[in-house]
Amino acid sequence: MLTNDDLIAAISAELRTGYGCHTAILYGSRARGDWGHTSDIDVIAFRDHGGTQRVACRWNDIFLDLFLHATEDVADHSWARLHEGRILFQREDFGDKVLAYVNDLLGRGPEPIPVEELRIRKVWAEKMLLRAANGDIEGNYRRHWLAFVLLEDYFAARGEWYLGPKQSFLSLSQSAPAHFELFDLGFRPDAPLSALERVIDITFENVPRE
Repeated sequence: MLTNDDLIAAISAELRTGYGCHTAILYGSRARGDWGHTSDIDVIAFRDHGGTQRVACRWNDIFLDLFLHATEDVADHSWARLHEGRILFQREDFGDKVLAYVNDLLGRGPEPIPVEELRIRKVWAEKMLLRAANGDIEGNYRRHWLAFVLLEDYFAARGEWYLGPKQSFLSLSQSAPAHFELFDLGFRPDAPLSALERVIDITFENVPRE
């Protein structure tokens, strides 16, 4: 079985020769070192020719999520996910500049969400919870939909970056363990809807009433 270093070396070679990339940055759990046996390989890479492309496939028995960008592509807020990224190879200081942009972006924080928008999101969450109580297939779907959205809204309501479930739950367990426990209880498959209602309450607890 290939080690993590073997896999990274192999994908680096493929990016250079197969895709013509001059810079590649590994990010996510494989870059941070907290990956597990089900973790995928997340890479953003840049090339002069071939344009922008996304490649999602099973590669060497591991899922690969590859974002190929043209050299001149303009960075956007989605690149915040490159936080703690690791440069695999680069042309001159191209990768260093990308990560410097990411660090600056994270330092500035996400665009603030208007209070009225947060109120709308809270009403939507309450509506989804009510419909989830129907207990039919649509209600169950809405319950899962609600749970998916609430974690992102929790950080959005506090003006913080949402950096994916693994990093978000880790941050939550350290900064707000009581809230982490409520998420843990509310997201369990057999949890009563009242537990998910508590997650709604803490998610929007700082949103002022009209």
